[in-house]
Formats: sequence, structure tokens, C-alpha cells
Amino acid sequence: MTDTEQAKEPQGVGAAWQRLLSRGVALLQSRLELAAIELGEERQRLQTLLLFGLLAAFFGLLALGSLTALLVILFWDLGHWQVLTLVSLLYAGVAAYCVSRLREALRNTPPPFASTRAEFAKDGDVWRTRH
Repeated sequence: MTDTEQAKEPQGVGAAWQRLLSRGVALLQSRLELAAIELGEERQRLQTLLLFGLLAAFFGLLALGSLTALLVILFWDLGHWQVLTLVSLLYAGVAAYCVSRLREALRNTPPPFASTRAEFAKDGDVWRTRH
């Protein structure tokens, strides 16, 4: 601020509180805008994951059904129940692997609103060091 701008501002304790309050509101507003942006990004990410997850499950099930029918037809002479058993065990193994990868991905995902919480933590540190 220049000297002329400071001279125009009201002086005293009430004016200081008013300036502090207005700056605090502006700071809170910027943090809420950041939270809103992060909420939109998180919603978009989850929608994309859900869409591709559902599509993958749908087409994966179609492929598995076709593969099962093909294997049973190809190996009918060996015994169709043995082929179905092997295919079922294969499917169970793949499903277990997918579940383990999903759990790992969920554990390693950063928490939502990490940036907003970090900014609020910085703000809290600044306020604590000033008082």
C-alpha cells in the first residue's frame, strides 16, 4: 500500500478488526473456491472410472461367455465337465487377482480434497505463528 492509500483507510481498533475480517473472508472464499474445483475434478474422475469399469465388466463378461462356449466345444471329447472346471478355476484366479489390484489401488489413492486441507493447514500455521 502506498502512503496515500494508508492515509485514506480509517484508523483505530475497529478499522483494524474490519480489515482483518474482510481479509479473512477473502481467504475463506478462495479456499472454498479451491474446494469446489477439487470437488468437480473428483466427481469427473469418479464418473469416468465408473463408466469404464462398467464397460469393461460388460464386455469382459461377453468375452468370458464366448471363451467358455468355445473351450467346451473344442474339448468336448476330453470331457466337458473337466473343461468347465478348469475354466472356472481360471476365472476365479483372475477375479482374485482383480480384487487384490482393486484393494491396492484404493489404498494408494490420495484422499479427496488433499490440496484444500493442505491450504487450510498452512493458513492455520500462519495464524498460530502470528499470535
